[in-house]
Amino acid sequence: MRTLPRRYRNEAADGFSAEFHLDVDGDAFRVTIGEGRCTVEDGRPAFPAARISTDAATWLAIDEGSLPSIEAFLDGRILVRGNIDHAVRMQSLFRPSGRERTPRDLEHVEVRAGNLVLSAFDVGEGPPVVLLHGLGGTKLSWMPLLQPLAERYRVVAPDLPGHGESGKPRASYGPRFYAGVVRRLLDEIGAGQAVLVGNSLGGRVALEVGARAPGRVLGLVLLSPAVAGLPFPYYARLLRLVPTELGALPVLMRRRLVHLGISQLFAQPGRLPRNAYTAGVDEFIRVYRSGRARVALLASMRGLMRDRADRFWDSVRRVHSPTLILHGERDRLVPIRLGQVLASTMPRAELVVLPDGGHVPQFEVPETTAGLVRSFLDGLYPEASRTRKRAPRGSFAS
Repeated sequence: MRTLPRRYRNEAADGFSAEFHLDVDGDAFRVTIGEGRCTVEDGRPAFPAARISTDAATWLAIDEGSLPSIEAFLDGRILVRGNIDHAVRMQSLFRPSGRERTPRDLEHVEVRAGNLVLSAFDVGEGPPVVLLHGLGGTKLSWMPLLQPLAERYRVVAPDLPGHGESGKPRASYGPRFYAGVVRRLLDEIGAGQAVLVGNSLGGRVALEVGARAPGRVLGLVLLSPAVAGLPFPYYARLLRLVPTELGALPVLMRRRLVHLGISQLFAQPGRLPRNAYTAGVDEFIRVYRSGRARVALLASMRGLMRDRADRFWDSVRRVHSPTLILHGERDRLVPIRLGQVLASTMPRAELVVLPDGGHVPQFEVPETTAGLVRSFLDGLYPEASRTRKRAPRGSFAS
């Protein structure tokens, strides 16, 4: 802990500032980052951006790279409260104590996509793979897949516009808007072609890119993708009748209801440990305290609800990229029948049904999901297992 200031990577901070409360085996530390430096003091800060608690063995294992932080988190060996995005970013701000940083160490970057600035994770080396999260989610949704895919690929996981730490402009937030942003993202990271991996809304966006810019998409992996004809509940359909600007009005978000909403993503809600639910609720409430974020969320929901079925199904028939569809048999949000229809409609799609899965298989069955995705990627990039050349990086925003 005392070596953190001299291991601080100011170039990775890029103007970032925050105060953390770090508790290791009951010893409390105040870690302050800002103005180009890091300080560590004994004691607890009054208003930390995030509180991180763990034991010494776990802290050292994460530092040496033998234990992925997401694995420690899901096993309950590390507890996080407050700003989860900041807590994850903290690890990227320091050089490891006993080894050199490698491309498999997470980088938190900002990428310009036209006039937008996107917050993103960038990890690994090799051919590019872009991960697109679901409605109301963030790049944190992909934490279980980052390290498994980064063994052979360069993985870029952005917060989509209107979500997480990315910009929240006034926009339509329909699939076409998101697809344009993803194409500009590919330009910025220097990827002429990439494999797009999308969950829910991210899957719908990936399909839109595949239909509108087929030359940019080498392949698609769709995890319970949102498609036209989703059975939105009655109260959600009423949102089509109200102006999106109403989202800017103050809203009291009850933790119990947010917890219930997150649990609906899982076939077996008990699979996610209690500390993970607590952290997820913290992050959702933190993001959607912003009126801009609520307006963007409402607009994104309306964009999906207004998806015209005839146009959608005509467009997916034109997507000839090899496609892997992973669909939880017990998905409560996107019925399995829609995944079956999508697979039968797309020219080169394979459907794999996960018998015990829900809407977020990367969390429910992470090893199975990672194995299926890697196998698909290896088929598209057979050279990836034989070479580890760094894919060219674009110039990130300052």
